Amino acid sequence: MKVGKVPSKKNQPYLYMFNHSSMFDQFMIGAFLPHYITAVAAIEVFYYPVFGLLMKKYGIIPIVRKNIKKALKSLSKAENALNNGVSFLISPEGTRSLNGALGEFKKGPFHLSKNTGATIIPVGLIGAFKAKKKNDWRLTPGKLIIKFGDPISSDQFKDMAVEELRDFVKLKIYNLIKGG
Repeated sequence: MKVGKVPSKKNQPYLYMFNHSSMFDQFMIGAFLPHYITAVAAIEVFYYPVFGLLMKKYGIIPIVRKNIKKALKSLSKAENALNNGVSFLISPEGTRSLNGALGEFKKGPFHLSKNTGATIIPVGLIGAFKAKKKNDWRLTPGKLIIKFGDPISSDQFKDMAVEELRDFVKLKIYNLIKGG
């Protein structure tokens, strides 16, 4: 189920930031978007049979999270794509939740938004963690809710420090998943 307004195709690029609960999060969000998007994803998931092949074919950029130089190179590729009008999905947590709670947000996605001026779309995912936990290959039936928050334009965050923007977006996503 979708809650909130999906942004217009004409005002791209967008940087969709979401709470990372399941390996299917990107597909859940992408199912509601009327335009092409790609993503940044942990290099490890590119090794999963079929799933990894689909990710490569779709243009998803692998990121080596444990190597800062390689991670910055991946974010540079994402920055180039955003500057060319391609919208992105990125989880500021950097990895899936192990307990369903919202984790710490990394600064990389917010440097990306500040460097490109891309409009941020906060997205809250509810029910995804129960449907597919990180350390469990089983799928559990349930209700999935995707909440699209109000767009945050570069005019709104141009004077914020990266840390302020990170905390601002985290609060927006928290409010979406907690019903605020």
